[in-house]
Amino acid sequence: MDFEEKIFELAKRVRLHRDRLENEQMTKNTLVMPFIQALGYDVFNPAEVVAEFSAPIGEYKDARVDYAILADGKPILIIECKTLGTPLEFKHCNQLQIYFHGTEAPIAILTDGNRYRFFSDLEAPNRMDSKPYMEFTLDDMEESLIPELRKLAKGRFDRDACVVSANELKYNREFKQVMARQMEEPDEDFVRFFIGKVYDGKITQNVRERFTPVLKTAMAQFLNDRINERLKNAMTQQKPEPEPAEDAEAQEEAKSGPNIVTTPEELQAFYLVKSLLIGTVEPERVAIRDAVNFCNILLDDKITKPLFRLHFNKRPWKVGLFDGDTKDDRVEIEKLDDILPLADRIRATAKKYDTAQKAKEGGE
Repeated sequence: MDFEEKIFELAKRVRLHRDRLENEQMTKNTLVMPFIQALGYDVFNPAEVVAEFSAPIGEYKDARVDYAILADGKPILIIECKTLGTPLEFKHCNQLQIYFHGTEAPIAILTDGNRYRFFSDLEAPNRMDSKPYMEFTLDDMEESLIPELRKLAKGRFDRDACVVSANELKYNREFKQVMARQMEEPDEDFVRFFIGKVYDGKITQNVRERFTPVLKTAMAQFLNDRINERLKNAMTQQKPEPEPAEDAEAQEEAKSGPNIVTTPEELQAFYLVKSLLIGTVEPERVAIRDAVNFCNILLDDKITKPLFRLHFNKRPWKVGLFDGDTKDDRVEIEKLDDILPLADRIRATAKKYDTAQKAKEGGE
């Protein structure tokens, strides 16, 4: 199982055990230790991972951080844990600041097993920043951050490179937060900047008040247009001529072009299935092809290689699997997360097609 798969498995574990983890120790055992293992460190080797690591400083002579990850005998990451669902508030950051100052570790992590907040000392040496440079949440993950997580893995950790990366991530994160705030409630300088680009008159308070709601609407429409454009491009990529379908239903559906609407739920299901197949097949081989009565998720965009079928036109939702002898073996689901337990069957289907293709090529 590669790194991405391990992270996705941890996300499933959060969802499965969310209501069972009643204290900090259960959170550590069920979520935090597996996270450390996903990074490649041996939690049972005290030369790599030390629980209750001593971080004395000043009057806090007995200060101990929950975990320290070591390299060459020195801490490179320290981790402070809280019970799953605990708000990671300022008082917890203040506690972690003490531990950070008492060690040589360049990165400190505050976590409840699901939400991970990453801190460094970008503003002043050996003094933990008040704001995290990165935040990663397993059950609502930003997949673009997975490569940044990988940089902390065993054999990949580079202190200088991590500090450079942390610096970029910190300001990238803060820029996005500023933009989000401006989208909600643009300040005077922001409004003035845009008005000055399109309006030749004097920018008075009345002018600002007149243009501010127009600017907010324009920004929202601009983002919406860009999102729709990307979705449209993804859906209208040039596709190969369809091959004859193995089952009559799919063959008939393939002929039906009009009145097809790919819903947001179908797109979300497609991206979920695509993520579940990471490490099994290349992501670009997984394609979506909608039809009137169902939506196909295909390997190599071939009707003869269906991976998964979405029957979302009416409730209850059903999904079709193709890992056995039965074509479109339908399973009823209530929500998209119910697809997660079917991951092994979806992967088995992809492997089946590739195995058959290799056997065919070997016989030619």
